[in-house]
Amino acid sequence: MDKPPLQGAGRAADRQDMILDAAFHAFATYGYRRTTMDDIARGVGLSRSALYLHYRNKEDVFRKLAERYFAEAMEAMEAALMAPGQTPEQALIAAFIAKDGKFMDVVLGTPHGSELLDAGMSLSRDLADQAEARKIGLLARWLAALPMADGIGSPEAVARTIIVSAMGLKFPGQTLDGYRQGQRQLARLFARAITG
Repeated sequence: MDKPPLQGAGRAADRQDMILDAAFHAFATYGYRRTTMDDIARGVGLSRSALYLHYRNKEDVFRKLAERYFAEAMEAMEAALMAPGQTPEQALIAAFIAKDGKFMDVVLGTPHGSELLDAGMSLSRDLADQAEARKIGLLARWLAALPMADGIGSPEAVARTIIVSAMGLKFPGQTLDGYRQGQRQLARLFARAITG
């Protein structure tokens, strides 16, 4: 008896995912400033008026896209850290890649990447700050379960340093290959410091 409402809810969630996927594609293709609600609606096969039934404006779409990105990144990062049979270095590099999702490929692989990063910081800074705090908490829990070397700091302090250091790998002119190489180097450095 409960199946029809669940199916309806499932269809609504699928529709939201389709809209957000179309928005991601439009933002990556045109940049934030040039993307219009028409571009997003066309990408998902809706009229603009139908799109407005779901979102007030492109800022609203962008924030929802950021919420989805941060939720997926946290889930992927946790799975990467907790996968069995990894060395700390392997776990860290997997977590770095997982936390980026497909967003970093766009930021560092398209001409509109820095504009999207700027838009993200201006439109969803609060969401980014909350996600950063959750990432630090997750890393701290992972670190607390490891035999950490003496004198390097508390799990929370080390986790904060790792996250801040990883954020520093994004800079103007950085390539995706250079970014990934920096992540591998950072994972190696921290893994060696953590385990002594």
